[in-house]
Amino acid sequence: MGRELAGGGDLHSGWEGPDHPYAGRMAALATKHGKLPLIGPVLERAIGLKVIDAPVDTDVLGTFTGDVPRLGSPLETAIAKARLGMEAAGEELGLASEGSIGPDPSLPFVVSDEEIVVLVDDAAGLVVWESVRSFDIVSVSAKVRPEEDLDALLSRAGFPAHMLTVRPNSGATRPIWKGIGSRADLEAAIGESAAVATDGLARVETDMRAHTCPSRREVIAEAARRLANRLAARCPLCEAPGWGNVDQIFGVPCSWCGTEVLLVRAEIRGCAACGFRSLKPIRGPQERADPGQCPACNP
Repeated sequence: MGRELAGGGDLHSGWEGPDHPYAGRMAALATKHGKLPLIGPVLERAIGLKVIDAPVDTDVLGTFTGDVPRLGSPLETAIAKARLGMEAAGEELGLASEGSIGPDPSLPFVVSDEEIVVLVDDAAGLVVWESVRSFDIVSVSAKVRPEEDLDALLSRAGFPAHMLTVRPNSGATRPIWKGIGSRADLEAAIGESAAVATDGLARVETDMRAHTCPSRREVIAEAARRLANRLAARCPLCEAPGWGNVDQIFGVPCSWCGTEVLLVRAEIRGCAACGFRSLKPIRGPQERADPGQCPACNP
């Protein structure tokens, strides 16, 4: 059920740690790639939630290498993961994360990483999530021949801290080697992949799974911190946890010509439980945008 927008500042209040409705409760984190240290401690510190690993194979919902396609959106997949973990662990609360790495929607020649961390509480009808987008992800993809000099590629790849995957570049789709962390294993996988590829090349890429990609782990940890902060804020109307930003309003007039510039004018805060919304101004009604940012004055 939705509620009307209320003007004014940020209306939420929080709980003292032990008073939070999730304090002392258990949540199952669906992961097979070592995400518990990134997500569990921050939620326990912020709201007293205890997080445990759930014994599920999250790869059934999709893999970065594409051998299992992801059928839903990142958020839908994260929610499905959380529910798999809840069922496997027999818990009423579930957590999961999902990442999307590739050309950025607004900067297509730049690779970005968006990470979502979600909490699912089906008993309360609550799904609360937060996301972070980062341009600091380490991501390489290259076609190589056996015996090719790999030094420059491995330097860009942050190898071996960031592990690699190898597969045939064309023709055959198998085998796929994952979690490669040694030069000897890498060279062997390249040789075997090139041997079955129609063009004689192997494709070497960053292994984007969380336990093999340190730069991705940093983004997941930041998304978990944002989720913890959101869960620590309660709705000013129904007092459910999870009050936070749900949308933005854009448009600030240019100081020269009045054309609206694509800058954030206000944020819409909302509740995942009752649908209440509140408007939080970011810029005052008299504020104007720099003409250097205006599409009319500076096309």
